[in-house]
Amino acid sequence: MHRLYKRYGIASALGLVILAVTFFLPVADGAEYPAKTIQIINPFPPGATTDLIARLLTDKLSSLLGQAVVVVNKTGGGGAVGIRAVKDAPADGYTVLVVPPPFALIPLARKGIGYAVSDFTPINFTGNNPAVMVVKSDAPWQTLEQFVADAKKNPGKFTFGTPGTGTSGHFGLELFKMETGTDLIHVPMGGEAPVAAAILGGNIHTSIIALGTVRAHLEAGTLRALAVTAKKRSRAFPDIPTVVEKGYPSIDVSPWFIFLVRANTPPAIVDKLAKAFKEVVGDKDIAAKIEKAGVTVENGGPDEAAKFLAQEHKKWSEVARVAKIGQ
Repeated sequence: MHRLYKRYGIASALGLVILAVTFFLPVADGAEYPAKTIQIINPFPPGATTDLIARLLTDKLSSLLGQAVVVVNKTGGGGAVGIRAVKDAPADGYTVLVVPPPFALIPLARKGIGYAVSDFTPINFTGNNPAVMVVKSDAPWQTLEQFVADAKKNPGKFTFGTPGTGTSGHFGLELFKMETGTDLIHVPMGGEAPVAAAILGGNIHTSIIALGTVRAHLEAGTLRALAVTAKKRSRAFPDIPTVVEKGYPSIDVSPWFIFLVRANTPPAIVDKLAKAFKEVVGDKDIAAKIEKAGVTVENGGPDEAAKFLAQEHKKWSEVARVAKIGQ
């Protein structure tokens, strides 16, 4: 009898331990998620397009998920500080990252930066912001073909401005050179606005710049767009041809916007977030506001976003290798 009691007591104790451990384990199936505030980390300053898009989504996301969703700006390192903060956060779905292209380019341009694209799982490919290749309105080139032909005849003569070495603009320049067989002089500057000002001032010849940055100049007729560097024409400027139409489908350097979470976040939580983002970005009023900001809504789910990121990584890795960026 004593032995039976002792055995029963041990079994009961083990059962209680197992029950307690199970109770305190994170919920892997997402049934209790979310149980607290969700942060969307924007690794760039307030006012940028990433910030605007994220803030357009928070109210409806909060309503759908039943918890507050807030945007937190963690800037520094050209975006690396905020990105690493999400990488180092628990993989529990409470820390979401919103990023444009530098997310994929920073690890290629700066070795040992502390994160890789594979450290994250995408949940929504929200959209892209068409970019355009522009010249001054009184420049001799009316078309992209004319500029390319002239540049080939005069290697090393024409200048191409970018926000700086290792930036999206720099990668775009190197891709343009690779695909067109031209030799252009790189002029790194402090951002897209200074680049546009330098073209207007006649100090440099051309650049590929986000449409939102140069829209007013195009409308005023002070800058001329040779091509939209995207697969589709801009709704705002439907008369500008695309690089695809001009025979250069690989020169797709339009800024894009993707939301991600830490890799290894439970699939049920990723699915719950993805469905919420899909519904919110698909809301007609919210989509209209995103489009008004100059962003073409894509609203792709995790699979589409992952496929897109894989293509981007492959493309820009090759550009980095050929141009010796980050080497």
